[in-house]
Amino acid sequence: MIKSPITLLIASITIGTAAILSGCNSKSGQSSSTTRESQSAENGERKEDVKIAYVCIDTIINRYEFCIEHSKVLETRMNNIKATLASKGKALQNSAINFQKKVQSGAITSQEQAQKIQVSLQKQQMELENLQDKYSAQFEKERQKYNDEMKDSIESFLKDYNKDRKFSMILSKVENNILFADKKMDITEEVLNGLNKRYKSSKDNKAKKQK
Repeated sequence: MIKSPITLLIASITIGTAAILSGCNSKSGQSSSTTRESQSAENGERKEDVKIAYVCIDTIINRYEFCIEHSKVLETRMNNIKATLASKGKALQNSAINFQKKVQSGAITSQEQAQKIQVSLQKQQMELENLQDKYSAQFEKERQKYNDEMKDSIESFLKDYNKDRKFSMILSKVENNILFADKKMDITEEVLNGLNKRYKSSKDNKAKKQK
């Protein structure tokens, strides 16, 4: 799994905050108590401005209707590909076995006849491999399209969602990539409900236009 950059983002916030506090402390001997209080107040305001939340991506993938529906489509597509390749592979295997039996029984009497059948079998084998590569590329393209649409859907929703919430950062929590976070920062259910509501509305509008 590709390592998420979230850890680096958290580290940059921590370092940035530490640098601000360190800079203020270095000037404490040259400033009056009034100035220190002003700086403390200013730093307090800055820290209050940094609002962070996180979303559990596994929950979104498992319960977001868009993900559920498209995952089923991809699963069906994959099963169809496997069935097609398995059927063609079985047919080729049977042809190869049949050819071997004919050779052993003496049904094929000439070297030329045997070579023609071998060339035909090799051609079928190559065609099957090319077909497998073709299906694999098509499926990967479909999967990537789905991933891009899911990503755009979530990001688009969060942009609108955050207009009122004013979070400085919304992190994606995947398994244990965040070492610790207060549950108060978890907005997964709120985001999930919003995503499903918007997706349902979008589907309803499309259905009305098609009537």
